[in-house]
Amino acid sequence: MQIDSAVLSQTVLMGSYGVALPLVGAFARRIGWRRLATSSSEFHLWAICAVGLMVLWSVRTGVTAGPALHVLGVTTVTLVLGVPAAALITFLAQGVTSFIANDVTGLPMNWLISSVVPITVTELWRRLTLRCLPHDPFAFIFGAAFFGAALAVAAAYLVGLAFVGEPGMFRAGAVPSWGAMLLLVGFPEAFINGAMVTLLVVYVPERLAGYDPAYRVRHRL
Repeated sequence: MQIDSAVLSQTVLMGSYGVALPLVGAFARRIGWRRLATSSSEFHLWAICAVGLMVLWSVRTGVTAGPALHVLGVTTVTLVLGVPAAALITFLAQGVTSFIANDVTGLPMNWLISSVVPITVTELWRRLTLRCLPHDPFAFIFGAAFFGAALAVAAAYLVGLAFVGEPGMFRAGAVPSWGAMLLLVGFPEAFINGAMVTLLVVYVPERLAGYDPAYRVRHRL
């Protein structure tokens, strides 16, 4: 999701800076920078995730009123790298996307909505999945990945809608059109993230930071 900073008030923009910058610092302190610098495989994984997000976010659509919509892909990155790394990589990807869109002013707000919100939802849903569902690879794939991605993108767009809910947003036909686009984007979001996590669970489960080792031990995956 990309919200034009021109539709946001100065109070909202300044508030987003006040929230985003401390969060970036907090996430950065939780990263093992020495391991990242010495492990080429770890660095390559970061680079692949960052480039993948930039490509996904460059393909977008929109409606008459409201933000530009695109596949987030944040659920997969969160399950692969964990919350702190996912937050920093999405901040980098959002920075590049905002620079290309010539809207660097809106970087913190767009990062909070398009990245922090879905990352938080993904992590909370993953924990709930591990706690409530059987320790089965399919439960993880469909619970944490497919449904987690759908919930994450829905939460991000609902929060975004709350901030761009200007009078023009609610004129005749605007909200139904935006809601229809949300449904159309939500399905590929769940499918793409679910498919990617499925491949990782089957072939390289050790690359999934959010994958409980108990799944691999019990089911030889």
